[in-house]
Amino acid sequence: MLTISLTRHPHARKELLLEKQLRVVSRSGLNPTELALIQRLPSLQVNVSGKLTAPLFLGGRTGALAMALWLTRGNDLQGPCRVHTFDAHTQKILQRNLDENRAPSSLFSVETTLAVETFAAESNLVFWQMTKGDGTAERDLDTLERLLCPSTVGPRQILVAADELNETFLKRFKKHCSHVTVRREGTISLLVGVVTSPLSNEDRASRRATFEVSIKGHDPLTLVTYPGCFCHRRADMGGLALTEVVAENVGFEKGDRVMDMGCGCGMDGILLAMAFPEKKLRIDYQDSNAAAILSTQENLVAYPHEARVIFSAEGEGKPKSYDLFLANPPYFGDWRIAEFFVQTAAKLLKKGGLIAFVSKREGKPTELLEAAGFTLLNTFQRRGYTILLAVL
Repeated sequence: MLTISLTRHPHARKELLLEKQLRVVSRSGLNPTELALIQRLPSLQVNVSGKLTAPLFLGGRTGALAMALWLTRGNDLQGPCRVHTFDAHTQKILQRNLDENRAPSSLFSVETTLAVETFAAESNLVFWQMTKGDGTAERDLDTLERLLCPSTVGPRQILVAADELNETFLKRFKKHCSHVTVRREGTISLLVGVVTSPLSNEDRASRRATFEVSIKGHDPLTLVTYPGCFCHRRADMGGLALTEVVAENVGFEKGDRVMDMGCGCGMDGILLAMAFPEKKLRIDYQDSNAAAILSTQENLVAYPHEARVIFSAEGEGKPKSYDLFLANPPYFGDWRIAEFFVQTAAKLLKKGGLIAFVSKREGKPTELLEAAGFTLLNTFQRRGYTILLAVL
């Protein structure tokens, strides 16, 4: 029996798949979208020879689907296999699972670029797990249009397993693909088609967007965002409130080092750098989202200053070397990411360094800051948000 192990937990769940030829060991079971696509593997036939050329895997969080294809259809593979994600945290998990299951590095690579068409062009097979909540409808549509690029290896088959199919997405898929089938399998929808009317780069819609933003007393800036970046097409009001409070209440020294954590398109740090050019702020921009990183990099070309862009979910940076930490964490029903931001700030800030933290309320952030060794200096109400300023 072939085995894929995704966890070392002693009470892991073991699933037998493909008529008990494959066993998957995971913490709580595979996502239904991944299960549905694994069940399709034995019957895959994408050309006369049956060869699976440079398959591309999108939307997975475990890598199990890619490894299942390798273990069960390895003789039909013409690599490389690209396992794609837009998120640095998932990138680390995928690479760990591939390594721990001894998936050959010569065959597998984990990719994070937004430009999935660079891989799709060389592939005759694309798997896409579209799990609700993992992305926006606009990002999914942008990704689909990139997958519809011309092929260098013959017709490209796309298999999508989705919790929910957007009508606009489905309409675009049917317009450019033939042999389309859509059916329900349990709780998910399975969409299959072959790209027969490719989209050139010139014909693909550009979803790159700009917006204008400013802080009081300073000229407005025009910033860029790409689909998938938080607050695509608009300014994040929480981040803007944070930046306004910092600009009005923090006395910068020349050469101060700033960490813009969860930077999005880089708005907060860039606004401060442009508002205080004489201070020559050195700003590190860190985010785990590939669209945010691309947006920030482009915005730094337009508004250059001493800066570094970090694609990571690990809270990277030189310990005890920063003067200010900008914390605008996302919230998904709990405070784990907010706590991670605060703990990272405690690690990276110098003694006497400041953290500026934005939230919808004051109680829990104050508790997190005090537990990490910060002393609360003040709180500010701005644009419907609470901004906490604390010192280490």
